[in-house]
Amino acid sequence: MLIGQTFHNLEDLIGIKDCEGLSGPNEIMRRAEMDYEVESDNLGRHDNSLKGFYAVKRSDNDHVFNIVRGNYEVIQTRDILEPFDEIVRETGATYTNAGTLANGGKIWVQAKLPEELRFDVDGFEDDIMASYAMLIVDHTGMGSNSIFPYTDRAACNNQFYAFTSAAKRSGLSIRHNRNWKDRLENVRGAFFNAMEGNKTFMKRAEKLLKWDISENEVRGFASAIFPDLKKKDEKRTHATSEEKKREEVVNLFSRGLGNRGKTRWDAFNAVTEYLDHHAGSKRIAKGMESDKVEKKDYRKTFERRFISNMTGGMNNNLKHRAFNMLLNDGFKKVEKPETLVLN
Repeated sequence: MLIGQTFHNLEDLIGIKDCEGLSGPNEIMRRAEMDYEVESDNLGRHDNSLKGFYAVKRSDNDHVFNIVRGNYEVIQTRDILEPFDEIVRETGATYTNAGTLANGGKIWVQAKLPEELRFDVDGFEDDIMASYAMLIVDHTGMGSNSIFPYTDRAACNNQFYAFTSAAKRSGLSIRHNRNWKDRLENVRGAFFNAMEGNKTFMKRAEKLLKWDISENEVRGFASAIFPDLKKKDEKRTHATSEEKKREEVVNLFSRGLGNRGKTRWDAFNAVTEYLDHHAGSKRIAKGMESDKVEKKDYRKTFERRFISNMTGGMNNNLKHRAFNMLLNDGFKKVEKPETLVLN
C-alpha cells in the first residue's frame, strides 16, 4: 500500500489498480485504463487571438488537461513507460500498482525492486525496508515526467527518497520540451545512480537502528526539525502548531507503527510517519466523516496528497535533514526549542 492509514478508502477513491503478475506496457496500460493518446489542438485555428496556444487533451474523450504555449511538446505515456519497463526487466522488479489521476492527466506506475533490508535486531526481524521503482507521467502541462527509486518501510509505509531535488533535476526528470528524447536517454543512468543512494540509505538506517536515544533527546531533535515560527514582539498565549508537531513526533517515537521508543531509527520514523500519514490528515478525515463530504469533492485533495507522498514532495528535504541530524548528532546543538524570528 502506498498511502497512509488515515486514508483507508483512498485506494478506491482514486482508482489504484493492482498490477501484480502483469508484464509489459500493453498489459499495464490496459489494466490501469491509461491506453489513450494525448493530442495537442492548435487553438489559433479556431480563434486568431489564441494564436500560439494549444489545448492538450485526451484522444478518446476530448477532455482538456490544460492550455499550453507552442513550445510544449506532447509526450505519450508509452514513450516513458517503455524505457521504464526496460528498467523493470533489467533489475528483476515486478509490477505492483498503477493508476491515473486528474482525469488521466497524471499517470503513475510502481514496481517492486528485489533489494530489501530486513532488520533483525532485538526481535525486529519483521522490520523490512523495501525498494521500489516509480514512474510518473504528467500530461497536465503543470509538471514533468519522472522515473526514480525510493524505499518504503513495510511496518508503516513511511517512504524515503534518497535523491534530493538537485539530483532529480540532473536526469530523473523529463520535461515537455524539444530535448525530451535526449533527456530520456540519460534517465537509465540517473536511475541506477539513485539506486546506489538507496543502498547507502539502507546501510545508514541499520546504524540508526542500533543507536539508542532518550526521550529527552528526541524532544531536542523534534525542536530542531520543527522550530517555532514567531513574529517579532509576538506574545504567545497558546501552543503553536510547531509545538503540536513536536509533541506528535515525541508520541510517535514510542507509539508509531513498528516503533519501540528506543533508537534513533524510531526517532526518524516518528518524523516520517508524521509527515506521510498525520500532517493535515485529521482535518481531511474529519471532513470526510461530516455531511460536508456530500458538498465538497475531496478527490483533488486526495490526489494532491497521493502525488506528494509518491514523489517525496516538499517533505523529502525535511526527511533528509532529520536523517542527517540523527547520524551526525546535529540536533544536540539545540538545547531548547529553536525560534525563527520573522520580521
